[in-house]
Amino acid sequence: MVMLAYRIIQELAVRWQDIDVTVEEGIKELSTLCAQEVSFNGKESCNQIPEPRASVKKLIGAARVRMPEALPSKGIVVSTKKKLTDRRKPK
Repeated sequence: MVMLAYRIIQELAVRWQDIDVTVEEGIKELSTLCAQEVSFNGKESCNQIPEPRASVKKLIGAARVRMPEALPSKGIVVSTKKKLTDRRKPK
């Protein structure tokens, strides 16, 4: 059985071979695209995905992925106040 992450890396390598970018570089470039929270009347909100710059758009197109214009927002705020080392068992 092949691991899913390995298959995804293989597929992206094939789809991005004409762009002259490694999968690691491409994923790092894609990580610069972030959603922006948009509020309506201070109550409802959604996460809008901005228009990506040309290099990111090229990677998304080559991967044949359709990006939604917006994503629903659940209003969940993630905050980590504890360090991982505090929760680990001492050796």
